[in-house]
Amino acid sequence: GPAAGVIGTRELCAAIGLDNAIAFDMGGTTAKAGVILKGKELTAGQVMVGGYNEGLPIQIPMIDIEEVGTGGGSIARVETGAAMRVGPQSAGAVPGPVCYGNGGTEPTITDANVVLGRLTPELFLGGEMHLDVAGATKAIKDKVADPLKLSVTEAADGIVRIATTQMGNVVKRVTTERGLDARDFAMVAYGGAGPLHATLVARELKIARVIIPQ
Repeated sequence: GPAAGVIGTRELCAAIGLDNAIAFDMGGTTAKAGVILKGKELTAGQVMVGGYNEGLPIQIPMIDIEEVGTGGGSIARVETGAAMRVGPQSAGAVPGPVCYGNGGTEPTITDANVVLGRLTPELFLGGEMHLDVAGATKAIKDKVADPLKLSVTEAADGIVRIATTQMGNVVKRVTTERGLDARDFAMVAYGGAGPLHATLVARELKIARVIIPQ
């Protein structure tokens, strides 16, 4: 899946005559980024699987992809010291975000987007699923807004802002930390939640062009 997204971005770049692009994929549990440089996907010669402390080195070339535990189902919570955190815990597909109406109780990034009016409740999945705005609002109010003495809108906006920063950091890991300037790239956004958040991430990193494939 993650590698296929980068390969798809490479083929899209070839089709539209674009040399440099950031492949940005956001799904339900994670956000991932890879790079197309001069028409080729960047690869890594050694990757640690399972973490650098206890993992195993895989010493074969593979597509260089970084990821962070920030997706549409990532849970927002208030920790000790009145600090808001988003992810890496996820509501997953079952029960999913509160607004799905499948029994979820923890506020997520998707719930924040619903509260902010960035998702249309009646048109989600082409109208096949009607989102529960009231449930999402109550979850954010009870679990985030009230503990932090914020309005529901302020809390929802904070959830999205934190997620944007986290996703911006993963893009930096495949650009800035590789000696590349993210501003020299277009961003190609895909995945279930990628297009919804791509312009926010691009704005934070001063990326001028976002491409959303049909």
